[in-house]
Parts: sequence; C-alpha cells; structure tokens
Amino acid sequence: MKKILYLLIGILCLSGISCGYKCCDVPGPMNFIRAQKNGSAWEIDNSVGRIKLDSLILADTSVNPQRTELLAFKLKFNGADTYALGPANVVYAYVPGMDNPYAYYTLDAGYANTFTVTYYNAGAGFVGGTFDIKLDKDPSNTDPRYPASVSFLSGSFSIHLSK
Repeated sequence: MKKILYLLIGILCLSGISCGYKCCDVPGPMNFIRAQKNGSAWEIDNSVGRIKLDSLILADTSVNPQRTELLAFKLKFNGADTYALGPANVVYAYVPGMDNPYAYYTLDAGYANTFTVTYYNAGAGFVGGTFDIKLDKDPSNTDPRYPASVSFLSGSFSIHLSK
C-alpha cells in the first residue's frame, strides 16, 4: 500500500513540476503589425519579414479577399535604430478583391514619419519596434470610396525574419 501511495505522490509532484506557470495560456500571434488606423485598432497577423542584402522588408502576406489593404515597409537596415521614412520606404494601397491596387497612398511630407527598431536579434532572427506614419491618397485618384488620408499611429511590430 505504501508503494502505491509513494507512486501516486511521485506522479503528482512530477506533473506539478512539468506544468509551467503559463502552460495553459494560448500564445498570441508570432508575427504581427498593429496600429491605430485613423483612430481605430488595426492589426495584421500574417506578416513576414526578411533582410535581403542591406534592406529590411516587412509586409503583409495574407491572401484574403476580405482584406482590402496592403502595407509594406522597406528600408536600408542598420539594426536597432530610428529611421526617417521617405516615399520609397512605405507601400500602402487598397487592393479590392485581390485585384491590382486601386488606390495608392504616399507618405505625408508634412508629418515626421518614423520607424524605430527597438529590438533586433540576428541569431534568433527577430525584429520588433514601433512606427508612426501618415499617408495621402494619390491626387489623381478622385474616387470618394477611399479616404483622402490614412494614419497609422502608435504602431508596433514583432516579426520573425525569414531566411
């Protein structure tokens, strides 16, 4: 009887030790880009990133007819740093029905658009940081279905870089 009791106590102790503090928490998305888009919460969970030559590229890779937007960042990468963004560094467009982009946007030149890499681990292949951008619709597009300007403020990203 003592052997069974010791075995039961041993199994209980082993199961208690093997279950960590957060073992039952459901993990959040590994790769994400989040921001306040025009004052409302906005998020992409299918983001990818990679470093190609000397450029960091972060983009939305979702293939989803319901998502009508495309956001991508590309910049000369120097590790953890704050980057001033120019027109060639950000692509934002509405892509209705997965067709060719219909409404292109460019950075608002009157706003201090920034992109900050706060964490970079080359060995583990992770990059994270923040961004604040404001964009204006291409003036040649007069379609009233798309807003004249879009802002992504208090943005953050955490991406596992592809090889």
